[in-house]
Amino acid sequence: MSNNEVKVAFDKYDADGSGAIDKDELAQLSKELGHELTEEELEKALKDLDLNGDGVIDMKEFSRWWFTGKKEFNGSRRKIL
Repeated sequence: MSNNEVKVAFDKYDADGSGAIDKDELAQLSKELGHELTEEELEKALKDLDLNGDGVIDMKEFSRWWFTGKKEFNGSRRKIL
C-alpha cells in the first residue's frame, strides 16, 4: 500500500477534516474494521496510537500504525484493531 492510499484511508476516518483522528472517529474506524470497541478498549487504543500524547491520532501516527501491520507499538498484535 502506498502513502497515498494510507492518506485516503486517513482522510476517510478524519470525518471532520481536522487533520487528526479523534476518539469518536477512532470508534467509527474500529467499527468499520469489524470490531466495535468498548469505552475502555477505545481509551487503550487511543493511548497506544497517540505517540505524542495530544489526545488524537495524526497522519504520522496513523501511517506508522498502518505500515506496522496495525500492531501495538510494544510489539504485540492489537486484536481489537
